[in-house]
Parts: sequence; C-alpha cells; structure tokens
Amino acid sequence: MCALIPTFSPIEPTWRGNSSSADMNSNFEEILYDLNTIFEEASSQAIDLDELKSTLKHETDALNERLYAVSGVMHAYQQSASGYKMFHEEFYRTKNVLFPDSLSPSDRCYVDTDFGIATLPVSNSFSKVYTVNINTGEIYQSPNLSVSVTPLDEGGSLKVEETSPLRAFNGNNQSFWERKTRFSRDYAKGEVTCKMDILLPSMSNPNVNSIYIFPYPEGTSDITSVTYNTLTAQDLVLPTFPTAGEDNATRKKYLFNDIQPVGFTFKFKQDNHAIEDDYKTFVYGAQEIGIEKVEYKTNGKVGVKVSLPDWDTGVFNRITSLTTYPMYDNIQCKVSLYPTEGDFDAGVPLWSSTSNPIIPSSTLDVSAYATETMYLLVELIQGTNSSTTPVLDSVTLTYTTV
Repeated sequence: MCALIPTFSPIEPTWRGNSSSADMNSNFEEILYDLNTIFEEASSQAIDLDELKSTLKHETDALNERLYAVSGVMHAYQQSASGYKMFHEEFYRTKNVLFPDSLSPSDRCYVDTDFGIATLPVSNSFSKVYTVNINTGEIYQSPNLSVSVTPLDEGGSLKVEETSPLRAFNGNNQSFWERKTRFSRDYAKGEVTCKMDILLPSMSNPNVNSIYIFPYPEGTSDITSVTYNTLTAQDLVLPTFPTAGEDNATRKKYLFNDIQPVGFTFKFKQDNHAIEDDYKTFVYGAQEIGIEKVEYKTNGKVGVKVSLPDWDTGVFNRITSLTTYPMYDNIQCKVSLYPTEGDFDAGVPLWSSTSNPIIPSSTLDVSAYATETMYLLVELIQGTNSSTTPVLDSVTLTYTTV
C-alpha cells in the first residue's frame, strides 16, 4: 500500500470579508498542519496494516507446517509405545507443573514457557543489547549496538524490501526484522541466503552464556550457522549450536558456559517461496534475538502432575517406562516418583532414578494405590565449575490401567 500524500493547498478567496489576509493565512496554515498530521497518521496505520497482513500470512503458513510435523511426531510416539498408554509433558505451559509445599520459591526451577524448558533457578540476568527500567518496565535498546545484514546469495533479485534489523534486538516480539527478496515470477531461484553481523556494546561484564532466537517466519527458514568473535579469535562456532545448523528453525534457546564475544554472525537461508504481488518472494528474518548473561543457583527442583485423561475411567496399574529428555543421569538430573500428593509434599518417593530404571522389562506396580494421579519430581544440579544450567525439555511416562 502506498503512503497517503495530502493534496490540500490554500486558495485565496476571491472576495474580501471582515477577516484580514493574515487571519486567513493563519487559518489555512492551521488547516494544512491538521491535514498533514491526519495523513501522516493514516499513512502510518496503512504501513502497520500491511506489515500485520504479511506477518499473519507467513506465521499461518509456518503454523500449518508445524502442525503437520507434530502429527508425525505423535504418530511415532504411539508406535513406540504400542500396547501402553502414554503421558508426555513439555514445558510450554504450566498446567501440570507444581512444587512441593516445603520447597522454597528460590529453589524452584525456572520454567521457560517460551521455549518449553525447565532450568536451574535464575538468580540474575543481563541483556547485552537492551536495558529495562525496573520501575516502568520500559525497554531501552543500547545506542552502541551495531547490526548489519549482507546478502550472500540473492543474485538475480529485482528488489529487496527490509525492515530494520535492529527490530530483532528490542525485547519486543511484536516487532521484527523481515527481509523480502523478490524475483520475477518465473525466475529459476530455489533459495536465498544472507548473513547478519552483530557488534556488541562494550560492557563491564563481558560474559555471555545464553542466546535465544525467534525466527521469522517460524518453522520455514534455516539458520545455517552462528559464530562469534572475541578479542583474540575469529569465527568460533557457538557452543551447543548444531554443527549441521537448524533446518526449518523454530524458537530456540542455546545455553552454554561463559564466552566473551565482541560480536556474532548469524547466517540465514530460505528455500520456501510464495507468489506475492506477482513476484516470486522469499521471506526470512527474526522476531527477536536475545544475547544474555544469566546467573543460576546450583540446584533446583520442578514437579509434574501426571493425571489420567478424563475419558479413562480406570486407575494406574503399572508404570512401564519413565524417561526424561535429556535422559536423567543421576549427576545433573535426578527423578523421583510419588503415588500421592501427600508423599510428594513430604518428600517420600515410591521410586527414584538412583534405583533400577523403569523399563518395559522391569515395570513398577502401583495398583495398590488405586490412584488416578501420580507425581514426578525432577532435580537439576549444576555441574562442577560450570556457569550454565542443565536443561529439562520433557518427561515421558508410559503405563497401563485397570
């Protein structure tokens, strides 16, 4: 949509009344000022609506692809647990999350519903790209943050439309960096790539141990690499970032021991396109990229309530398997199982991961409790000399009922 340009210009009256020419000119100037203000606001609203339309389209397309992928995952789960019923909990919501009454709030694991993970309790965190006013909640982007985007393979494009890449670093998921690379409708182009270079502001605490990204559109573009520079080395691969990159990237947080970067380079690829405004159009970008130093407590606990679904009228009979992802190791992750909420609050487990694992060949009989609800407690423990956190992505329990 084009910007709206006012066409009004004052016309001198052909007659003279009681008003002076100065009064008339003043009136016209005020009218013109008002019209300019109205048109500027209307133009701004039109641009916002165009941006919203684009966002809704690309996010809907991405959501459809993710729903298709999830249906495949659920089918795989059902096949792997054939003959058993299954409970699977990630941490994108807190409906089934609970904590023992005796557990201090400061010892509760941090449940990050944006990324579906539980981590050690957070004692402090510092963004490297913006600050937050603790009184008003207002976010102020660092004026010394430098971000630039360079095409790597966009040859043959007719034009590139792009919002400011700084919008991916403002702590606001409602604004985003979007890059649209447009080709003629029938042009033989299968993918486009670009890189984003980030130069961090200088800070008294140079450490970084957490990076997160909300790709845009989520689930349709790739992040092929993330590297960083220090004062003494270049192009170091970000710890915990997959060596093969992230295909069809979804929101993700990367947690690692302290590094001291002065800058980062993200490389993006988009091999999905659509016809927009009669152009073959590739769209990629990011809603938000966070670069942080996070301080953690050395241990924490999180509970999960496991209830039978409403349609199941039985009670638990046997627990046939119990797993976490990543799998518990009794060093940085321990698990306990409780048959009642009273036992859960009192810390009296029926089973713990330090004993024999629960597997299909060695099941746990819980029929004596005639219960529809079980309770899990996961304990996370920071590694020796570590500045990061173990991560709990999910817990999965298979069972039979009677």
